[in-house]
Amino acid sequence: MIPSLSLLRAFTAAVLILASASALSQAYPDKPIHIVVPFSAGGGLDAAARVLGQGLTKRLGQPVIVENKPGGNGLIATQYVTGAKPDGYTLYLCVTTPWSMLPALYKRPLGYDANKAYTAISLLAEFQTVIFVNPKTGITSMKAYVERAKVNPGKLSYASTGSAQPYTLATELLKSKMGIDVLHVPFPGAAPATQSVVAGDVDSAMFDVGGSAPFIKAGRLTPLAVLGKSRVPSLPDVPTLTEAGITGFDIPMIWMGVVGPGGLPPAIVRKLNEEINTVLRGDEMTALLAAQSLTPLVSTPEQMDAQIKGDIQSWGAVIKQLGIQLD
Repeated sequence: MIPSLSLLRAFTAAVLILASASALSQAYPDKPIHIVVPFSAGGGLDAAARVLGQGLTKRLGQPVIVENKPGGNGLIATQYVTGAKPDGYTLYLCVTTPWSMLPALYKRPLGYDANKAYTAISLLAEFQTVIFVNPKTGITSMKAYVERAKVNPGKLSYASTGSAQPYTLATELLKSKMGIDVLHVPFPGAAPATQSVVAGDVDSAMFDVGGSAPFIKAGRLTPLAVLGKSRVPSLPDVPTLTEAGITGFDIPMIWMGVVGPGGLPPAIVRKLNEEINTVLRGDEMTALLAAQSLTPLVSTPEQMDAQIKGDIQSWGAVIKQLGIQLD
């Protein structure tokens, strides 16, 4: 049977599309790539971006440059990336915040549609989380922390990276559950926020284990508990919240990953996903994640997209429960 003209045209178009995608993938990249980080230099996200950038530079043959754009609860970096050309040369190493939290938190338009403004590329890692205080507080357990806060409402303080970040919402949820009042003190990044607790300017914080573990091991911070169902290998003596007597406290997974602007060509997405996963399995990234107490997350773009869409529902429910709204 001789194929119809319409079938031949459709077949030819499909072949041309595949050939074009293959050519695009092979040509990319032909100039430097920029990875935007929404926090200041020195934190866990920034460190991961730099090791990832070094790995991708070797594999792709083009410089991969890290750009720190802190501020605005991540809005500055997010608006910059979502407004960039979807050509694979502007990437965003972020957490769940821009897509699943900011739209639910802000009353005003953000300048991007959280459901369409990104192209999922690859998850990188899950954060392990610890609650800690300055040793000068004299607090050595979650029970003592809660008791101090109840006796002296508003006198204890906690550092954060802004009102619309996962650790901030988790802390606010914990405050609500415990019925305590702790003063919120925001900083432009995890590194300066952690340093503020080390210096004694702020009493406590909840952050990833990697950034605080060196200070904990040096005795400059006192850990109270870790989030999650099991203890963290790098802090084996620190109890979980459940072990510390606080049950029924569950929050969505806090992750880091790489996205691009909405509309990124599938061929480039596939190439970046493959290269990122290769770097993720490499010795340098494996060592960094282990040192930062981060759990690697090898994923497809589809799996990351599903994670983001699920987080929109989960974190949206947390924000609604807390009744938090930002102008």
